[in-house]
Amino acid sequence: MAIVHATGLTLAYGLKPLMDEVDFSLEEGERVCLVGRNGEGKSTLMRILVGTTTPDSGELHYAPHTRGAYLQQEVPEGLVGSLMDVVLG
Repeated sequence: MAIVHATGLTLAYGLKPLMDEVDFSLEEGERVCLVGRNGEGKSTLMRILVGTTTPDSGELHYAPHTRGAYLQQEVPEGLVGSLMDVVLG
């Protein structure tokens, strides 16, 4: 059973679409790696999955009790503790 299912995700900044009708599913226990050049939409996809960015169109469906988290690339100011402490927090 898919824990995340995306259908028709579209997002554009200006004239060039960053995502154009993206469909995918993530199954329970599946491991995924996002690989691509800078500016190709990896971080944007992660922000869409956790709900901090809204796509222009498309749908996301989550299995009950599914929770996502995203660690930003930039280190927030005032952050203290080890990397492990930050990730576990």
